[in-house]
Amino acid sequence: MVPTIAQLVAADEYLSHQTANTFDTVATEDLSWTEKVWFTLARKDGTLQASFGLGKYTNRNLIDGFAGVQIGTQQRTVRASRVLRPCLDLVVGPLRYEIIEPMRQLRLSLAPNAAQPISYDLVWTAHAPAFFEDRDLGYAAHRNSSNVVRYHQAGTVSGWIEVDGERHHVDPEEWFGFRDHSWGVREHVGSDPADLPPAVTSKIAADYQFNWFVSCLSRPDGSRYELAYYFREFREPRGLDWFTAYINEENGRQIPILQIHPELTYRKSDHAVMGGRIYALMRGEGRRTVERVFEVEALDSEMGFRLNPGMYGAWKGQIHGSYMGEDFLDGECIDNVNDPARFAASRRWEIRDRPLRIREGDAVGFANIESIVIGDWPAATFV
Repeated sequence: MVPTIAQLVAADEYLSHQTANTFDTVATEDLSWTEKVWFTLARKDGTLQASFGLGKYTNRNLIDGFAGVQIGTQQRTVRASRVLRPCLDLVVGPLRYEIIEPMRQLRLSLAPNAAQPISYDLVWTAHAPAFFEDRDLGYAAHRNSSNVVRYHQAGTVSGWIEVDGERHHVDPEEWFGFRDHSWGVREHVGSDPADLPPAVTSKIAADYQFNWFVSCLSRPDGSRYELAYYFREFREPRGLDWFTAYINEENGRQIPILQIHPELTYRKSDHAVMGGRIYALMRGEGRRTVERVFEVEALDSEMGFRLNPGMYGAWKGQIHGSYMGEDFLDGECIDNVNDPARFAASRRWEIRDRPLRIREGDAVGFANIESIVIGDWPAATFV
């Protein structure tokens, strides 16, 4: 466990938090207070990917979410939003989130809807414990902009997905998935107030890179472990803005990583991660350090569910946590999410859930990376 965060309990599965910790006292009136769940799910052969997210904004009296499916380069996304009270359940439009067994089994469903001809009924099952990242503390525009705790978890999924009348069976032996659950004050919730001076620094305008990476590997003896890290970095003098990294063992042990050095290859046309190596520097005995090397490659060259249509960043006048009416439903089909013109129009289009294969020695598994690379960085190669 992370020393600055209280221990998880079953109640922490539910979207009822009001402080940036496990069940502690409510301590903020900030309108950016958010509690979110997110899932990325993929077939191991790279032919189909699904995504789901739900956000509860207690101080905004709103709940919203998205669900989507990608096949090849085609992504279909459904978005829904409603006023939170008086109905406090975890249903928004055709999206439903259900806790079957805390920390172990969850149900995600997208009912048939008027926005897109997609639906699904999926049960996600954990095959590893949930692990915290370090507390995410951010400072921007002369204020404390984020104070978020987040845990993630690896698992598999079963059920069915229907796209344009064709039903796909989801076999847990053929699928993998990751999820996270976060709560606290975070950036980019709702529209910025119009009566403030413009921010001095914009991540999207400056030379900037970030990776958010989760994985699960299996050793030959059947035991599992994770490489998980997250960093945000600007050019000097600001430099490294945020860093958290751990090797997580299935017995619950979290081993801190001193430094992460990803040498990744990106496709030049849309900055999709194609593969590479991730070097993790660990503490050894005495003054020694130990380097661990992980090899990654894209599960499929075209796959990578874009998060911008899921309201991560402004999209069609929408952003998560914004009031869109008493009961709002929207969606679209994008035939080629990898079209370079979309990337050229908005750098936020670069952010996607990119499924990967991962290997360390005899241990193999699957991973997911979200990334942005703006400017020239020595460890980033473009092809």
